[in-house]
Amino acid sequence: MDRVMTGIQGLDEMLNGGIPAKRHIAVYGGPGCGKTSLCFEYLYRGAKLGEPGVYVSLEETTDDIVENMGSTFPMINDVKDLMDEKKIEILKPDKLDLEEVAGIIENSITENGVKRAVIDSSTMIRMAFKSEIEYRQTLFEFLSLLRGLDCTSLTTVEATTASRDEMKYDIEHFVMDGIINLYNIGKEDRRIRALEIMKMRGTAHSRDLVPFKVTPSGIKVYVGEKVF
Repeated sequence: MDRVMTGIQGLDEMLNGGIPAKRHIAVYGGPGCGKTSLCFEYLYRGAKLGEPGVYVSLEETTDDIVENMGSTFPMINDVKDLMDEKKIEILKPDKLDLEEVAGIIENSITENGVKRAVIDSSTMIRMAFKSEIEYRQTLFEFLSLLRGLDCTSLTTVEATTASRDEMKYDIEHFVMDGIINLYNIGKEDRRIRALEIMKMRGTAHSRDLVPFKVTPSGIKVYVGEKVF
């Protein structure tokens, strides 16, 4: 099986070597869980491996993303160089439309050989639909289109809570090829970020809940460690 290494320390070990190629994964979590950081590092590590990526932002501007990620990860001081070389693209659609997002990704694959994509976030698109049924149908059509493209994508999905105990299953949990859940778990006076791979079609994977940290040199997933 072809796999795409995320390059994130510990995560590829949990994924038995990486994400199965051409699969489309939701990164699901509440505020402050590290969704954007994980997705951006996935693109950055890919670019450094010679696999161009596109970041489709439905909320923040390109400058905001570059500035925020530069503050989070001081080690990625060459992002602008990678953008100039078209190894990383950050694009913001004119409207909240899944068809337009798919078109952007398809064009990036054709023009720049993009192998990795990030969509941040599906929640913004969902808000544009009048009914849940309409969103569900459009999401199915969107994923069918993505599966015909030669790329492996991560899509952020906002949860209403950062707590594992209060997390609710949503439509994305059922239709996406994989789900990586991120949590910000509180105990007494501490909060610890934690991660679990809820599902990953086509591969064996760890089902443990493990702590992770967003460090200046990248995300570190502490495989085999307990959260508390």
